[in-house]
Amino acid sequence: MTLPRLVIRNLSCGRGERALFRDLDMTLEAGEAARILGENGSGKTTLLRTLGGLQSPLAGDIEWQSATPSDDGEPILLQDDLCFIGHENALNGALTPVENLDVLMRLSARRVTEKRIVETLTDLGLKRVARRPCERLSAGQKRRASLARLWLTDAPLWLLDEPASALDVDARGVLCARIDSHVSAGGVVVFTTHEELAIANGSVRRVELAPC
Repeated sequence: MTLPRLVIRNLSCGRGERALFRDLDMTLEAGEAARILGENGSGKTTLLRTLGGLQSPLAGDIEWQSATPSDDGEPILLQDDLCFIGHENALNGALTPVENLDVLMRLSARRVTEKRIVETLTDLGLKRVARRPCERLSAGQKRRASLARLWLTDAPLWLLDEPASALDVDARGVLCARIDSHVSAGGVVVFTTHEELAIANGSVRRVELAPC
């Protein structure tokens, strides 16, 4: 089985033609995580979006498990390998957490049973609101519902943009334990956060983006 490996070489990313950072080099092996640091506007979210195939880099290469972009520019991080959670929750307010997660997991090429979704939401303290429209949930409840994907996926690479946003201390601890478990099992995590996340297992690298 191929072990997860993410290699970034001379990567420059930006908005439009304007670079936010240049010449980033980083290699993450199985069981490693990287916390992306930098001032507002330095390109932290842009980096995650680029790694996730949502936008193209201005320059440089991204290699995932020895795969590189094809000549036609197809993204290298396939759905089967990736779980991306942005700073927005990606929840439809008219749908319940159960319905939202069913849709999101289908879009990520994963189908899980409703029973497993409900069990996961229950474990995250959301049993009471599992079938309530998301527009009626608190900010913390919405964030936990979105993060439930981390308990439902087997993707080796996680890209997490401010995952602890709106979480209380207890929920933050549950999130850290889940990231710990993923890294300990050989997964790779790249994340941004304003809150300190106590990830005990594996290796967490601090990567500072220097704005142009």
